[in-house]
Amino acid sequence: MNIRRATPTDAATWDNYVAQHAEATPYHKFGWGMACEQAYKQSMHYLLAEDTNGNLTGVLPAIDFKRPLKGEHLVALPFCDTGFALADSQDVKTALLSHLDARSDYRDLRQEPVDTNTLSPGQKVILRLPLPDTSDALLSQFKSKLRSQIRKAEKNGLTMKMAENFAEHKQLLDDFYDVYKQNMRQLASPVHSRKWFERILANYDDAARVCVVYTEELAIGAGIVLINGQMAAIPWASTLSQHNRLAPNMLLYWSLLANVTDSGQRVFDFGRSSFGEGTYKFKTQWGAVPYALHWHDGATPDLETAVETGPPGTVRQLAETIWPRLPLGITVSMGSAIRRYISL
Repeated sequence: MNIRRATPTDAATWDNYVAQHAEATPYHKFGWGMACEQAYKQSMHYLLAEDTNGNLTGVLPAIDFKRPLKGEHLVALPFCDTGFALADSQDVKTALLSHLDARSDYRDLRQEPVDTNTLSPGQKVILRLPLPDTSDALLSQFKSKLRSQIRKAEKNGLTMKMAENFAEHKQLLDDFYDVYKQNMRQLASPVHSRKWFERILANYDDAARVCVVYTEELAIGAGIVLINGQMAAIPWASTLSQHNRLAPNMLLYWSLLANVTDSGQRVFDFGRSSFGEGTYKFKTQWGAVPYALHWHDGATPDLETAVETGPPGTVRQLAETIWPRLPLGITVSMGSAIRRYISL
């Protein structure tokens, strides 16, 4: 077995392997690491394993993650929920993982749904929904209350636009980012830079969807879905809270779910949620089930960890109090400068 650093010439072979691997997610694609380099100058440390015939038998996507005054450590992967090694066998996976050390961060996912009776309030899980063959079949399996909420958005006159490749993405990126940055300010969370989203969409091209929901000509909801093989994942979804009475989130999620279902995806990853809290309940109403996350944070917990999990009176409370009151331009400029150093 030979383990070596991947280069840009390996991108197609890497993505072909990831596309057929049962445990792969859209975040395992080569384009995620390229975006980390292109937008944030965080260097790829993508490892691949080859057998004696030169056939690819495993991959480990990781980033040499740099933070001021703290040096570098490997993160597999930053800016997403999962990004662990993929391999043909446990021996290959073990060999790849030997390149991580105690200071490395990695995000693994248990491959079977977890019994909710074993979960503690606030525990982080990933929520996934199996998809049927058609969007009509998907709609029919929803409870009547959920279908009425989808219709409510339509009755309120909301419309949506969907982009399915980079040429189309560019036409919706400004509207997406406008909704995203306002929502993140309200959540007291630093924003990704606009360049980050531009590079993600350029690298994923037709393996990405951008959806924007409008009331008249005003964008009030927006999301991005990434695709790998038969899985679709939604890492970013935002709505403007002052318009939530119109149900833009229902039209946003339904439009994306219908699109990827009819495009042949068979699993929809709703992303990370805290067990029992509001976003968990929103996602489970669509039928999503929880999978346990296993994270190892080898480095000192970063700002976003403190914001998400810190007790009252710490960074979390301070951020929630001050950040939403700052001018939007300041939260964008400060947030995008900070965000490149927050690995979550």
